[in-house]
Amino acid sequence: MASASDSMSLSWRIKERAGFTTVEFAGEIDENTDFSELSDRLQGRVVFHLQQVRRINSCGVREWVNFVRELPNVAELTFSHCSPAIVAQLNMIFNFRGAALLRSFYAPYICDECDVETTKLLDIETSFPKGGDNEPPEFNCERCGGPLEFDDLPDHYLAFLAEG
Repeated sequence: MASASDSMSLSWRIKERAGFTTVEFAGEIDENTDFSELSDRLQGRVVFHLQQVRRINSCGVREWVNFVRELPNVAELTFSHCSPAIVAQLNMIFNFRGAALLRSFYAPYICDECDVETTKLLDIETSFPKGGDNEPPEFNCERCGGPLEFDDLPDHYLAFLAEG
């Protein structure tokens, strides 16, 4: 795990799996993030689990883009469980994902009946089939059973899907 000087720093945990490696990231990506140790350790098929990335500042974006671009021993890179902070960067920064495949992301929903805000994990392949529209799937509130509403502008939040 990366050393963290404070609770805001980015940390990661590497898990070796059969045929691939998962890297679970947590925290914030900023100008103090150093990916050099991690970059040297990754090879083959790699999945970045990004659920716990809370924030990325502009200097962090630069560090991330350079990191993703310079993974010489990684044959296939996949982003999974992308947090809303990651989705925002995918929508704003052209080369934020580099050559990575996108597997899944969290999307914001709200219940108008009981005011519950939640995020739902959406698998790109099943929720947004190729050639289909990019309409967010429908869900019911776990508290009251009422319909959840997508809590963003679909064309804006889901713009990154058009690129993939």
